[in-house]
Amino acid sequence: MEMEMEAMNEGEEERDWACLPTDVLNHIAECLTEISDFVRFRAVCHAWRTTTTELPPYFPWILDSRQYPPDQNLTFYSLPLNKTYTIPAPKSLDKEYLQGPYSHGYLATLSQRTNRPISLLNPLTNHEIYFPVCPPVYNQQWIGPRQNQRGEHVVLSYGRLCSKSHTLFFCHPGHKNWHKLRLGSAYKNCRHFYLKGMLFSVKRRTGVMKVTNITNGTATLAYAVPPPFEGDSTENSEDYLVEDSLGDILRVSDRKYWFHVYRLDVGNKKGSSPCWVKVSDIGNQAIFIDRDGAFVLRAGELSQIKRNSIYRLKTFHIGIRAPRTYKAWREEIDTGKYERLHCPLEKPESWFVPNLHHF
Repeated sequence: MEMEMEAMNEGEEERDWACLPTDVLNHIAECLTEISDFVRFRAVCHAWRTTTTELPPYFPWILDSRQYPPDQNLTFYSLPLNKTYTIPAPKSLDKEYLQGPYSHGYLATLSQRTNRPISLLNPLTNHEIYFPVCPPVYNQQWIGPRQNQRGEHVVLSYGRLCSKSHTLFFCHPGHKNWHKLRLGSAYKNCRHFYLKGMLFSVKRRTGVMKVTNITNGTATLAYAVPPPFEGDSTENSEDYLVEDSLGDILRVSDRKYWFHVYRLDVGNKKGSSPCWVKVSDIGNQAIFIDRDGAFVLRAGELSQIKRNSIYRLKTFHIGIRAPRTYKAWREEIDTGKYERLHCPLEKPESWFVPNLHHF
């Protein structure tokens, strides 16, 4: 019996867990539902860490709203796990958050110090990317990009210097200066989106969209698109533009009681003009919307995400004296059916896609 035990122990000592096949390691990593478990998994040895370089896709967390002066923690909530995460963010104590979250799990921040620098902060790793001192503008807003895609990113900061014209500032990470573009009065009362290297500006009252090329340092109007619905004002609707996983531009119109989704047809055929085409099925995708904009995730990568759906975080103002109410729900695009999503956070206003890797 003792000889058998010794033989078993010798066999265990000879087993090299660092030499597990790559496909086995990746399969194990994909089964980990907690990011903390994924971190521990990669910390086992060098082979496991280098093999699993990409964080498996996780259902977006919900970020609790924070206002300046902020507390020392960021609070997130995971819908599939019904779990709340509290993450210390010591580097963000003097910062307020601009529109975000940013691509790859980075938050756009604005320091409260005198020089007021803008930075991108990954709250899970505390990695921070700094930008030049922001221009002397007020009403800073984060425009984008919002998509979780690899590649070169452009940061856009929007401010209003006077009532007659709007000014757009943009900067590539690593550059020393912000570039300034003045947009004329035609861009007033517009909601701006930065997608595929272009500025998409939707007029709030009329719904007309202007597509402007700003990558060459000048604002050149590429084309304009009429609103998707005829004879109906868009003043009381909220419109969101997003790039889907196929590279198409989608327009999600929140018409107060239901959503309409349109795909942009740029009119490549001879004699055709750009227009919106209504769609009832976006395939194996889901759209996530919050106060800052929208982004698309593939439902096939996550079993918790329902295909052809819209996940929405929204703040409701019932009355002047009544407190704000915050709701989260999912709506099916083809049927219009919706379900209320449970969220225990006090002010759930933003989706956050967690990421542990630097870009």
